[in-house]
Amino acid sequence: MLTVLDSPSIRLAQEAERHRIARELHDSVVQSLTALVADLEYFQTRQLSSLDQSGQAVAEKVAAWQELARYSLASMRQALGGLRQQDELDFGLEYAIQVVLSELREAGYTVVFECDNWPDQLPAEHTSHLYYIVREALTNISKHAHATSITVYMFAFENHLHISISDDGVGMNKQSTNSYVYSGYQLGLTGIRERVSLLNGQITIESLEGRGTRVDVEIPKAV
Repeated sequence: MLTVLDSPSIRLAQEAERHRIARELHDSVVQSLTALVADLEYFQTRQLSSLDQSGQAVAEKVAAWQELARYSLASMRQALGGLRQQDELDFGLEYAIQVVLSELREAGYTVVFECDNWPDQLPAEHTSHLYYIVREALTNISKHAHATSITVYMFAFENHLHISISDDGVGMNKQSTNSYVYSGYQLGLTGIRERVSLLNGQITIESLEGRGTRVDVEIPKAV
């Protein structure tokens, strides 16, 4: 017998609500960000070209704002895609991550994925946050790492869940400038840290310039 929470009417209502939210965000936030990106690009190409050397600080700020606006737009579009494709999580975290990794394989990456002793079921909140963490880490790699191979390990050990995502890309320069601090790579890591914190977990990031990056996440297993 189906419970009330599993009834077709509830599922249809949830799906309709997700599409409504996605549509409203697209009609408001996405369009506003698109206009902002276009205005910043116009200002950078048409107005800043006439500035003398004293205006270079302004030019650098505008470039950083433009990158931030572009990243925000890309993140919003990615979030909308997640709302429209939420059903993938109904088959579990492992399946949803396999879907993302298959897209990376099609894009030409060499992908290694191992999942060992992973719980069959997790609270919906944990599944959602962990999916975001992995997807954001993979998005960072595809956008910024210039990598050729990606490795993802998921396993449970001693009442903790562990996820490790690594690549063979360019790595990160710790002596970053202000423009780099506001880059998409750092913003993505900020979002990952926030999700890990919500799960009372820990995150470790190891990166060497020219030798790739590894993100390790450890959270307590839900009981």
